[in-house]
Amino acid sequence: MGQDLTGTWQGKVWQENSPDTFIYEVQLTQNGEALAGQASSRSKDGKMNAQFSLSGRATDEGIRLQEVEQLQPESPRWCLKYLNLQSTSVSQLRGDWTATGCRPGFVELNRLGATRTEELPFTFPGRWSGHLSQSDRDYGFYYEMNLKPDGTGTSKIVSEDAGGEALHALRWEETASGIRFTESEVLERTDPKWKWCLKSGQLSQSRTDGTYEFRGDWSGYLEHKSPSNGACAPGTVYLNKPVLSRTVTERIAPSTNQYTEETQRTVKVDRVLKVRSDNIRIKVWDNGIVDGDILTLFLNGQQILHKYRVNKRRWSIPVDIIRGENLLILHAEDLGDISPNTVAVAIDDGISEQIIVLSSNLRESGAILIQPFDF
Repeated sequence: MGQDLTGTWQGKVWQENSPDTFIYEVQLTQNGEALAGQASSRSKDGKMNAQFSLSGRATDEGIRLQEVEQLQPESPRWCLKYLNLQSTSVSQLRGDWTATGCRPGFVELNRLGATRTEELPFTFPGRWSGHLSQSDRDYGFYYEMNLKPDGTGTSKIVSEDAGGEALHALRWEETASGIRFTESEVLERTDPKWKWCLKSGQLSQSRTDGTYEFRGDWSGYLEHKSPSNGACAPGTVYLNKPVLSRTVTERIAPSTNQYTEETQRTVKVDRVLKVRSDNIRIKVWDNGIVDGDILTLFLNGQQILHKYRVNKRRWSIPVDIIRGENLLILHAEDLGDISPNTVAVAIDDGISEQIIVLSSNLRESGAILIQPFDF
């Protein structure tokens, strides 16, 4: 068989005529046709878990795996399954299983860490982050745009000097070279007395290595005034967002599909973050008004924080990540007094700390894709 099966495979097992499914994960090492490794099986609520040693063989006819021994728990004893699998793609295995004394069933596994790198098509909608300058200031501003497919969106500006932060509503449209945008009003601000510029401009889109970029000039006027009597000093905008490839979609699909199936909620990946260590700390807190938000965190399908009521104190969770894509999902348990469930999340790799704000509701869950640098 030409395909190398070495790596981590995750999916589900279930029995004939049964609605219950178990989460199933396999760690395989391949040497020629011979396969060896371990498997784990757990119920969706996490109350039932078992681990097994595996052996098997991969040939042109298919993949045969046998759970040789139950490693834990000592009791109760689980059925030792014999799996008969076929490769449906480089990242998926499907088949059936039998076991002495058990009703037979089926298995579906997806590879964590598939290596195909077909790029996803470019789209203007999404989150673009970068900076903004103004000709009468010797400092810049953090600037971010969230563009929606319907031509609306928001922009966020952060001043390290006076003014604090503000969130603007905007409209945008595609042009021959990029986009044209116009901010219409201030939606939120940290300093109620500060007057912000309502900006507009044309941004040219380009690409550098693994990043899409927007660059251009902006002009504007102070809110509650007009361009003739309240013009602001103009400036420039630079924004970027990462180039995503199909390998990202394939690698995170098992965790995403499993989560969606169990919760009936969709997953929205808000940001892709690079880290410099496989030992990181994930910190969560409420960066706004403490209104009783309750959350659960999942990392690669595993629950790492359960029904936690967030407050101003940073709750820190040390975790190990894999040498591939790692999916962190914010699951809203209670939206508190103010919907949606909005939480600040910091990813600390020991060298730097990256902070973003995730938002989730009872239909859609925000997520971060964490990718280690080569180290």
